[in-house]
This record gives sequence, structure tokens and C-alpha cells, in this order.
Amino acid sequence: MLGGLFALLAAVTFAWTNATVRRGVVSGTAVQATTLSIPIGLPIFFAALLLSGQPGLVAELPVRSTLAFAVVGISHFIIGRYCNYRSLAAIGTNLAGPVMQFGLVVSLVLAIAFLGETLTPMRILGIVLIIAGPMIVSRDRATAPPAAAQLAFAPRLAEGYAFAFLGSICYGASPVLVRYAVAGQGLAASLAGGVIASAAATVVMLALLLLPGHWREVRTVSPKAAKWFVTSGILVYLSQIFAYMAVAVAPVTLVAPIIALANVFRIYLSRVLNPEHEVFGPDVIWATAVSFLGVIALTASTEVLPLPPAWAAFLAWHWP
Repeated sequence: MLGGLFALLAAVTFAWTNATVRRGVVSGTAVQATTLSIPIGLPIFFAALLLSGQPGLVAELPVRSTLAFAVVGISHFIIGRYCNYRSLAAIGTNLAGPVMQFGLVVSLVLAIAFLGETLTPMRILGIVLIIAGPMIVSRDRATAPPAAAQLAFAPRLAEGYAFAFLGSICYGASPVLVRYAVAGQGLAASLAGGVIASAAATVVMLALLLLPGHWREVRTVSPKAAKWFVTSGILVYLSQIFAYMAVAVAPVTLVAPIIALANVFRIYLSRVLNPEHEVFGPDVIWATAVSFLGVIALTASTEVLPLPPAWAAFLAWHWP
């Protein structure tokens, strides 16, 4: 129950993050958004660790946990975040959302392969539905949709879908790496890991600032865009704290699907914050609905359903 609550809070704050970033990249860039948001994580995670009463746990984590958290910091906070922000700038949150759902498939495959979790008929159905969502939203996007005529931006579909897919891979691997790194050490260990991950990301980002082109681009950010990027940075790390605590107390196969609900919440937040910079329409709603049904299938428990014996036996099958 506690893990599910943390995962739901992570989904809400992550959806809010995407909506604020989308507002920022209207006048800014993905590089600016990523660079300005990265350093915010270290003080936020450290403050959360202090509140847990175990700040010394950072130095007590096993070496394998420290390395895993550092990898998460670089792959998720820098590479995955840049890809996500680049896709948001190109096509908006509503078109990127169904593609980002693929990260859930990545999480489940890695959980099965490396954490000993299993694949069942319901989970297979869920994976199929989640993959079908992006296919629905992209089937008629070769030409600009009629609704695009009223938009304040022109979606760059190839760029947006490509970066959304790459971002989903980085995001999908993170819950498994965090679950592996925490290894049953509790909530405080997940927060200590967040300190390590954000510190690793900050060090790499500071090194990237030594590149003349990178530093020049960051310096040209407008105050308006910077405000949205800093806000998104705060929100995204709150989301990460909730996500880390969720996987510390619950299996990935439960947490990852609930976090994927961010792709439902983002539609409503986008309509409030970015009505002129998003694509709305039946195909987007259908894609999200189909993907959401996939999330339900992944999390459904057949133990509480009155099923015929044959169905119960079939749904009880698992692999491996």
C-alpha cells in the first residue's frame, strides 16, 4: 500500500514536471532545461535524507549500490531527461506521452531478467496494449492533423518520437537499477542513493559546461524560460524521491505501472498550462486510454476475481 501511494505521488509530480518543461521549451531549449534542473537535485535529496535521520548512510552503502546509483544519475537525470525534454520541445507532452509508456515495458523486461520477477498472461496483455498506444497516436501523423492548424507550434514528429523512445529506455531502466541498489535496505537507503545519483549527474553536468558551445547556450536562456526550468527541476526531484521510496518498499512490477499513470495526468495538466502548445484530439485520447488499459492489465490481481478453474489456471501461468 505504501509503495503504491509513493508511486502515485511520483506519477502526479512527474506529469506536472513535463507540463512545466513544455511551457519552458517554448522559448528555451532542452539543453538549457536539463542543465538548469540538474544541480537542484542534490540539495533536495540531501534535505530529504536529513529528515530521515540517517545522513551517514551515504557512506555506508555497498560499492555495488553506489555504482548503480551513479549510473542512474547519469543515464536517467542527464541522458533520459535531455531526451525527454527534446521530445517535449518537438511534439509536446501529449504526443510524447504514449511513446514514453514504452519505458514500462523496459522496466518489466529488466525486472524479469535480473530481479527474478515473472511474466504472466495479464502482464503480456498489458505490454501489448502499452505498445499499441503509440501506434494509434502515430498512425495518421505523417501529415499535419487538422488540429495543428490552430497550434502555436508545428510538431516535428520524427525528432520527437525518436527522442521519446530513447528517453523511455533510460527511464525504464531506472526503477530496476534503484531496486537492485537498495536491495532491501529501506527508505533511507533510497534517499541516500538519490544523493549519490544527483551528485554524479551534477559533476558530469559541470564538466559539460566546460564545453564552450554548451556554456554559451545556457547563458542565453531567457528569464521566463529559466523560471519554468527551475520549477520543473524542483518538481522532477520530488517525483524522483517518491519513485525511489516506492521501489524501496514494493516490487518494480507494481511500482512502474503506477508511475506510468503520469501519461494520463499530463493530458489534463497540459490543457491547463499549454493549450496552444499541445496536440489534442481523439487519437491522443484513444492512445492514452489504450495504454492505460495496459497499465490496469499489468497491475490486475486475478486472486480476487471469481474465475472458472480453467481461466484461473491459465492466468496463473508465469514465465520463467
